[in-house]
Amino acid sequence: MDFFQEQDRARRSSNWLVLLFLLAVVGIIAGVYLIIVLLFGYANSGQATQPTQWWNPELLLWTTGGVGLLIGSGSLFKVMALSRGGGTSVAESLGGTLVSRETNDRLERRLLNVVDEMAIASGVPVPQVYILADEPNINAFAAGTTPNDAVVAVTRGCLEQLTRDELQGVVAHEFSHIFNGDMRLNLRLIGLLHGILLLALLGRMILRGSGRSRSKNSGGGMALGLGLVVVGYLGVFFGRLIKAAVSRQREYLADASAVQFTRQTDGIGGALKKIGGYGAQVAHPNAEEASHLFFGQGLSYAFGSLFATHPPIEERIAKLDPAFAALQASAQTGGPAAEGAALGFAAGAPTAVSAGALLGSVGNPNAQHADYAKRVIGQLSEPVYADLNRREGVASVVYGLLVASAEDPAAMLRSVLDDTAVVERAAQHARWFRQANRAVWLPVVELALPALQELEDAAQYRVLKDVDALVRADGRLSIFEFALTAVIEHSLKERWPKHAARSVDVLEIRQAITVMLSLLVHAGHSDPAQAQAAFEAATNVAPLDGPWQLQGRGEIAIKALESALERLGRLNFRFKRRLIEACLAAVTADGKVTINEAELLRAIGARLDAPVPPLFPGALADTEGESTAAKLENAG
Repeated sequence: MDFFQEQDRARRSSNWLVLLFLLAVVGIIAGVYLIIVLLFGYANSGQATQPTQWWNPELLLWTTGGVGLLIGSGSLFKVMALSRGGGTSVAESLGGTLVSRETNDRLERRLLNVVDEMAIASGVPVPQVYILADEPNINAFAAGTTPNDAVVAVTRGCLEQLTRDELQGVVAHEFSHIFNGDMRLNLRLIGLLHGILLLALLGRMILRGSGRSRSKNSGGGMALGLGLVVVGYLGVFFGRLIKAAVSRQREYLADASAVQFTRQTDGIGGALKKIGGYGAQVAHPNAEEASHLFFGQGLSYAFGSLFATHPPIEERIAKLDPAFAALQASAQTGGPAAEGAALGFAAGAPTAVSAGALLGSVGNPNAQHADYAKRVIGQLSEPVYADLNRREGVASVVYGLLVASAEDPAAMLRSVLDDTAVVERAAQHARWFRQANRAVWLPVVELALPALQELEDAAQYRVLKDVDALVRADGRLSIFEFALTAVIEHSLKERWPKHAARSVDVLEIRQAITVMLSLLVHAGHSDPAQAQAAFEAATNVAPLDGPWQLQGRGEIAIKALESALERLGRLNFRFKRRLIEACLAAVTADGKVTINEAELLRAIGARLDAPVPPLFPGALADTEGESTAAKLENAG
């Protein structure tokens, strides 16, 4: 799967969806116009001598304006509401409750661990997790507008009935929807159908009002209301057909991607088989509008497969084995998966990589990445792991990371922070991070995101202020410090009210690319000649023509990359693919990638909403014994 191609394909599907929606609206307007003309003809039948006038431009204009305003405003309101709330608003509308990072429930702990592993393996921000506690059947969904505000939700039945491997397969399927660009498309489907449904609801209101009225015009009101109900539900009928067709074709891709992610069919295949026994129905009243989001067919329809948003379970299971066999054949013949499996890394030393393998892994993680993520979590100390899952303790982990390289971490912490307990805790974490493999540092930042997002806005502002102060404390900004602040700020500020983005011209884009590539080549090359060669390799595949000029180390600051990425992040995914390709050409020009380049590249990917999996899935030595996460997961 090509991440960038799938993102653009999803956006094109969204454009087709809007076109089909407009055609449906035209049909609805025509139906409403016909009803009104007939009602006027009926009202005048006792006194008019002329036949009914079928063509009335003024009436058509008023009908178009009224119906268009009702449907358009309803759809726009719903889409904007979902966009502002992201996946959280969808999960809460279905009765979902947030799983606290502090939970001690064994099943909830297992779910969080699986989601954490999938996020680290894929390079997306760790999403918040919800449970539909009142739903006993097996189902799940992912929702949001971008990977940065996505949530993953599962039913209580999913937790209780599935094994860990099966749960991992379901979660990998939902992460695939994030990679494939399906989430934004799914939210637009909800919004557009909501606007059409408003017309039917208006008709029902008119029917109820006319039924209670005893006036002589009540018959006409009831006829109008009935007509609006009929036309409105006809629109809903065709809207559901569109929703079902769009959804079904995306489910097969998500199933195949999940198999590649976990490298085994027993997980997702076992979950699908259990759906056949336990069922996937979701009973919540709002399940209809979100039915296309679910892992399994969440509703049963009177028209059978006509409105089904998912392919039959039997077909999905039958397709899994051939998909897995094809992936195995690809690995045996040296395909992308085989290239990725050869990667290895020793902390502080560069490792040999291929730009093609790295580009193919964006939004396309494999089993090696999933295994790497599990080992990252397994190596965390108990104090670090505990504070990552505590709202009151997560900031101390972030602070400890920032001062781990300082000569006197405790002194630097005291110079910025007033809370003695936080200083002591952060200093303890800093001592552990100093001894730990550097490769775990950035994944720890990503693991901290869910607990940071649970903080109140005022507490989030305070953490960001303290992070900025600690970064400035030693008078310099390192690559890791930039990566940490880029990931955290992007994750937290994405959830706050945004200012309208100003337009970006070609000169601004070229300057932003120059800053990004210059910093990236200097991060991995101390020799000026090697830096120039890497810069030229990058600009040869850049999405714009030159002239290009490598900026010197003293001419730019890492902080300048933040504003550059803010500009580049507004561009489409075809352009972003070329940007990532240029970045990969820069870091692999000498045939190897350093930890500084890897951290900076993942930060760039996060800001561009292009998830870059770990570049070194063989980075960590195998751990002995049972990890803290596994102990909590297996407790009880």
